[in-house]
Amino acid sequence: MKNGVNKQKEETGWYQKGEPLLREIAAANPEEGAFLWFLGQLGFVIKINALLCYIDVILNELPGVDGKDLRRYAPPFPPAAAQGVDYFLCTHNHADHLNLRTLFPLAQANPQTTFIVPMPLRKVLIDGGIEASRILGAREGETLDLAQNLSLIPVAAAHTDYEQDENGDYTCLGYVFKAGKLQVYHAGDTLVTPRLVETLKAVGPLSAAILPINGGDWERTARNIIGNMSIEDAVKLAEAVPVDLVIPAHYDMMPGNGDNPGRFTAYLYEYYPAQKHHVFALGEGFHLSATKNY
Repeated sequence: MKNGVNKQKEETGWYQKGEPLLREIAAANPEEGAFLWFLGQLGFVIKINALLCYIDVILNELPGVDGKDLRRYAPPFPPAAAQGVDYFLCTHNHADHLNLRTLFPLAQANPQTTFIVPMPLRKVLIDGGIEASRILGAREGETLDLAQNLSLIPVAAAHTDYEQDENGDYTCLGYVFKAGKLQVYHAGDTLVTPRLVETLKAVGPLSAAILPINGGDWERTARNIIGNMSIEDAVKLAEAVPVDLVIPAHYDMMPGNGDNPGRFTAYLYEYYPAQKHHVFALGEGFHLSATKNY
């Protein structure tokens, strides 16, 4: 019999999970726009142009030094249960964004899946048992064509700074999914910098931006927890680009490294009441229409 703590962790937090969630993902057929599902932290499923993409999804436990799971809630389904995944993207090599305990069993269950990671991280996946032929290395400035009328634009991310390997390739990236006028940005873990603002402005108006809002402070820095953009910076980035729909994330999975998305909403209402936004429930699906005409 499971103890009360583990049982509560499994049963609370999710709007939907398991087979109902997997069936909904499989059945969704966006004739225009895209479907998004939130799977916790910065993990999203994006279905666009009939392609199914997972990005920064973690479907395994995250044990701490004492062996206990650090997650506030259990994964929605095991990695091998994922179905029909065309692309699995990771933004950087932290365990809550790239985790071989998710990637390897998912790769075995989905032989058609192609993995996209920052170029310096290809070796991490290869060493983890995933065939090199299934791994694409992403570089800022090099657009990847995923399908007809669907491309991926890598955007350098400053998790602490703009970290590069010996070849000058960035170790942390965000990605813009581009399908015609529809442009969906997943920031990964990053601060807001003038360079990021100018890069996104050059890409053009964004239909949606998925942004971390957990911020950072000296106490987390002392515990070697790397912060991200704050709520205020996330909102100001959305206004500057501009972004039609802004989606806050990275505030919920790990204790001691989050924030209340209600504060994000309150800040918007006070300073930018016309900014469209959506706070997801875990496992919730959302249909995103094409961007408005600017």
